[in-house]
Amino acid sequence: MLTLPQWIGTPTKRRILIGVTGVCLLCLIYQASTLADILSSSKHGLPKSKQPVILPPKPNLNDGKFHWENVELHYPVTSVVSLPTGRPSPMPRIQHKFTTESMAEETERLRRLDAVKEAFQHSWKGYKDRAWMADEVAPLSGASYNFFGGWAASLVDALDTLWIMDMKDEFDEAVAAIESIDFTTTEETTLNLFETTIRYLGGFLGAYDLSGGRYPSLLKKAMELGEMLLVAFDTPNHMPITRWEWKK
Repeated sequence: MLTLPQWIGTPTKRRILIGVTGVCLLCLIYQASTLADILSSSKHGLPKSKQPVILPPKPNLNDGKFHWENVELHYPVTSVVSLPTGRPSPMPRIQHKFTTESMAEETERLRRLDAVKEAFQHSWKGYKDRAWMADEVAPLSGASYNFFGGWAASLVDALDTLWIMDMKDEFDEAVAAIESIDFTTTEETTLNLFETTIRYLGGFLGAYDLSGGRYPSLLKKAMELGEMLLVAFDTPNHMPITRWEWKK
């Protein structure tokens, strides 16, 4: 059996690692380039939408179904610090100030962007064909796995990337699919609160913000999940239970 250093040292595995690393770096380049355009379009660094924000309807908490919002808290929050009001302060520029690019530089940049998008489209197709609505797809066997609650973690996690890469048809399809996600139950006995927060709550809110608030179902799902996560903060000092046995 090969040790990890020996495994990495084999030519084939080394090429695989270099390829994966390259794709990850190209994804960062693609998102940084696109986000720079988005951020520079607004004085305060927020994307502007020509359409009004659409808020989801309030849920009916007396419909006979289980709602996390109805769970009685042992240590309810008695005071909340208000968010600041007024006009936000301008954010300092953090992006590199690019000079005018030559035609050759533009051609190379666009070629790299196309390569990154093609790699993502390949990954998205693999997930859609083999693990749709599951958390992950195994890269070699193509099997589907649920390690993060079984609520389609990869789908939710990729919403903002679908939008940034202008894959609007795929984005609409994914948003329609999230309606079937049920945050009232999971086969997992213990939830990783950190992963649940960054993948799902962050995924919904990031996509809702990038799309200019035009998809109320994203905010609706974020609110459903937020009500569940709040219960994990129901401790004497309101520090969350990081490995949460939710059935208790």
